[in-house]
Amino acid sequence: MHRIFLLLSLLLLGGLSGFNVLADTGVASQPHYVELVKQKAATLRLSEEDTWRRLLHFRRDYFSATGVSSYVDDETYFYSDDGFFDAESELQATIDALFIEDGLDNQHAQCRFVYRFKWLTSQLKLDAAKMPAASCTDYAEWRAQVNAHSVSLIFPATALNSPSSMFGHTLLRFDPKDIEGGSDWLSYALNFGANINNDDNSVSFAFRGLAGGYPGVYNMMRYFEKIKEYNRMENRDIWEYKLNYTPEEVDLILTHVWELKDINFDYYFFDENCAFRLLELLELVRPEVNLTERFKLDAIPTNTVRAVVEEGLVESTYFRPSELAELHARINSLPKSIQRLGKELSNDIGMMDTPEFSTLSQEQKGEVVQIAYSYLRYEQLQIPRNEAMAKRSYQLLLALNKLSSKKVVVDRPDAPETGHKTITAGVSLGERNDDVFQQVNYRVTYHDLLDNEKGYLRGAQIILFNTEVRHYNDGGLKFNRFDVVDITSLSKRNMFLKPLSWKVQFGYERVYSRDEEVGVFQLNGGAGHSYELSDSVELFGILTGRIEHNKQFNSIIEPAIGVEAGLLYYSPIGTQKIDLSGSQFLNDDYRMRAEFAQNFNLGVDHALRLSLAQEWHNDDDFYDISLGYRYYF
Repeated sequence: MHRIFLLLSLLLLGGLSGFNVLADTGVASQPHYVELVKQKAATLRLSEEDTWRRLLHFRRDYFSATGVSSYVDDETYFYSDDGFFDAESELQATIDALFIEDGLDNQHAQCRFVYRFKWLTSQLKLDAAKMPAASCTDYAEWRAQVNAHSVSLIFPATALNSPSSMFGHTLLRFDPKDIEGGSDWLSYALNFGANINNDDNSVSFAFRGLAGGYPGVYNMMRYFEKIKEYNRMENRDIWEYKLNYTPEEVDLILTHVWELKDINFDYYFFDENCAFRLLELLELVRPEVNLTERFKLDAIPTNTVRAVVEEGLVESTYFRPSELAELHARINSLPKSIQRLGKELSNDIGMMDTPEFSTLSQEQKGEVVQIAYSYLRYEQLQIPRNEAMAKRSYQLLLALNKLSSKKVVVDRPDAPETGHKTITAGVSLGERNDDVFQQVNYRVTYHDLLDNEKGYLRGAQIILFNTEVRHYNDGGLKFNRFDVVDITSLSKRNMFLKPLSWKVQFGYERVYSRDEEVGVFQLNGGAGHSYELSDSVELFGILTGRIEHNKQFNSIIEPAIGVEAGLLYYSPIGTQKIDLSGSQFLNDDYRMRAEFAQNFNLGVDHALRLSLAQEWHNDDDFYDISLGYRYYF
């Protein structure tokens, strides 16, 4: 009855055609028209529409009285005091704001929330003649500046030396119509990230990023600035995925981006992060697309890229190698003799006057000068400006203009979305000193040195929350291991580049100590060197340190020093690893371990893992063998 009565009232009072609040004649007073609009919005239940709720960034919230709440953590985003959790209240308050006749400048609701204004105008058939005319000069100038015709999803790949980027990153690039003409450097990039305190160190960033201690904000900048940041300064390869969104859809996305200007969200490193926030924008204009629902617990950037590809949103893919990748490719393409001369030339420009250089062919001279110039250019990006280095670089450039060198080609690696998924579960069967065991393991994320390398950075390991539970036939159920964090970065050294390889691990594990197996809490890490012996073999050595809480020891915390050396072989069937390690505690206890491990790739998301290990201690030694199945999802 209520709906019938409301319909009759609208027809009689508004002079409507059908259920349209437009009226060519008999215009009601402004307040009355606003009430008619609000009544129609309520009757149509617009606040329940997906578009409206996505504009408010609503999510399910079982602790909210309405069952939903907004991801937005900024009261300036809402007109209603209840807008954070009440979609109907915010819709009604927004309609009121759109009709306010005072302050018709850039802060008016029509200018501040352009997408809301456009959507409500479309849904309610609002009559512009009955509305105040706001002057939205700021928005008009911004949209003219961001002259976008298409949009691309950008994925700067993993950068292990940056805690904020060890899982990669995503951003959106908005391109002008003539992008194919090479104008992408003038495109704009949209980034969502934590608004951090520049005084925070890496540990503080990691903790606050996990705990939601930073606000998250969107920001827009020229794309070439992001290329400089990611591709050159941080040495990260960039994957660019052009999306099949129409110019009209791109315009709507940007309209909402304007609404989010200077608006704070909560920021969490694992879920409410750069990747998740951008997925919301892509969903907004494609109601049929299901992206954010896939990520209820975490939103690892590689997984979000995979989701965008699987939803059929990608039109084409482009790989942009980093300065470091290009330098590596050039170094690897040259014989050692040319590499050596290039390294000497980068330090002393006078080397071009030596007989050794003069006897080279023109082509060889070009290669020597090119590698010296490329190396100096890379080095200049890593340090503050050095006048002497800049002068040598300029002199090499002048010499290079008179010579010729071959163009370096960086082999395109497997795209990140083609790799294995990041959650891992597995079962194993094994034996430890004649005691048979069954093991279940679960890893929240992400990739270890033995996993299928397709789509991942070789020599990089990031493990979080790895859990192992064992059942021994003679010893019952044991909580064998829990790694809170286990990160290894094996950065290859050569004649030009001398990066440091390092590792850090923290967690709980069962160890053999003084003739008994006990559970200990430990923190260990170290640094060393890694070398590529061939395209498929990598050798590494690391000096390590360890502190351990062990009930067998007299001290609460017992330190140890040690060493680890290993070899990785990337074979067609899977990665093999030989690892030798040892630790000497200050209390004279020692441990040594030798292990051979083999991952058998059964597919992208399936593998078998074999491990053969032998350990030696002060008073005993034992073996540990296992074979298990792993599933990645």
